[in-house]
Amino acid sequence: MQIFDASAVAQPLGDIELVDEAAGPVLRLRGEVDSAVVAIWDATERSTGRAPVAVDLSGTTFLDARGLRLVVRETESARRSGHLPELRRPSASIRRLVDLAGAGPLFATVA
Repeated sequence: MQIFDASAVAQPLGDIELVDEAAGPVLRLRGEVDSAVVAIWDATERSTGRAPVAVDLSGTTFLDARGLRLVVRETESARRSGHLPELRRPSASIRRLVDLAGAGPLFATVA
């Protein structure tokens, strides 16, 4: 008989949160944002009724394709309303992922 040990399950190495700033909501990503972190975000009700006006990537060490898809999806409403969301302080590797995916024009990058 095999016993499941919940303590043996690896905890996600990243985090996503929505924070309010004066200009509007900001999606803040930290650590390694991969499929596991995105799945946790998607499983939790996060609706505020307002689209993020920016994505803060300053604390992000890794972003996979699913993480990028989440960033694009979460900021879509801002683009539809005529605003170009900011990508704040992406690392060179994250900026490269955004460019390779063709998502660069969807954001204003702030160094």
